[in-house]
Amino acid sequence: SGHGALGEELREVPHDVCFSGSHVALYLHRGGQLRAALPGLHAKLLRAMRAQPGDWGDPSSPLRVRCIELHSYSRGGGLLEAAHRDNGSVLTLSVLLSAPGREHAGGELVTYAEGAPVLHAAQGRGDALLFHSERL
Repeated sequence: SGHGALGEELREVPHDVCFSGSHVALYLHRGGQLRAALPGLHAKLLRAMRAQPGDWGDPSSPLRVRCIELHSYSRGGGLLEAAHRDNGSVLTLSVLLSAPGREHAGGELVTYAEGAPVLHAAQGRGDALLFHSERL
């Protein structure tokens, strides 16, 4: 992606897509990058998702990784586009990789239920939220 509007803090951050000057993402699923680099972590994430109670769709359809994105933000950045949804996915797992209050401010996650935003407060580094993928 171009760096024209990309903020100084993110210019050297590897990324595949630039959502705004303060938000970029790197696609770790491309070419099996995460699975090849960190096979234990990849397997752990899949096991954790499959072990969760709840109705996650047709049990005869095995869960697989469709997309893994590493989002990076600078001050004021966030995935705030109301039209963004994980179309094509059954589940979305969001993992907080930095420490709130030390490595960044904010960190809230917004999901949507029946079109209305639901705010999930930032927890701690390594905490995750598993939810049904939102569709438009």
